[in-house]
Amino acid sequence: MKIFALADPHANMKLLREVLREVDEGGYEVFLGLGDFMSKNFFSRLVTSLDVDKKSFIPGNRDFGIKKLPYLKNADSFDYGGIRFVMIGSHHFPNLKEEVTKRFEDVDPRNVIIGSHEPPEGVLDETHSGARIGVPEFREIIDEKQPLAWLCGHVHEAEGVSTVDNTKVVNASASRDVMGYRIVVEDEELKEIKRLER
Repeated sequence: MKIFALADPHANMKLLREVLREVDEGGYEVFLGLGDFMSKNFFSRLVTSLDVDKKSFIPGNRDFGIKKLPYLKNADSFDYGGIRFVMIGSHHFPNLKEEVTKRFEDVDPRNVIIGSHEPPEGVLDETHSGARIGVPEFREIIDEKQPLAWLCGHVHEAEGVSTVDNTKVVNASASRDVMGYRIVVEDEELKEIKRLER
């Protein structure tokens, strides 16, 4: 299974064309949009142009004007290829940790990939000023449940890949150099995590 993860495109239409070309030519099955689309036009073109089996989109902290659009959900979950995907947007709700974990309480956490806009606390969450702005509840979920992977964005300067115990964390923030990330899962194991250069 080939997954495309995109965070923080910020309505960049040139980036959109590059992403759509990569998805079209790359044989992706799942597309995960991790927030901060920031334009109805950008978001609508992205959603309607993608030809994949499964697609899920969550709002980022700057998606105020588009958060009621079809396909954009603050919380979503679905199963595909033996993996439970759980998506949590920026509009956090009470009992955040419980709301996330109940979405995969019936499956082995090693068969779970979580997508959020903000990163977990203490991993790929350091800003230029040195401040750590990740979400504590997300880190607690990683520490306690050890999902297969956690995909996020929000902190552009922290884009990259890290590991927390048995969980791979990917900050897939787009930039002038980065289109997004390709994640390949085979037999319920991560086979590839690749930064896609622009």
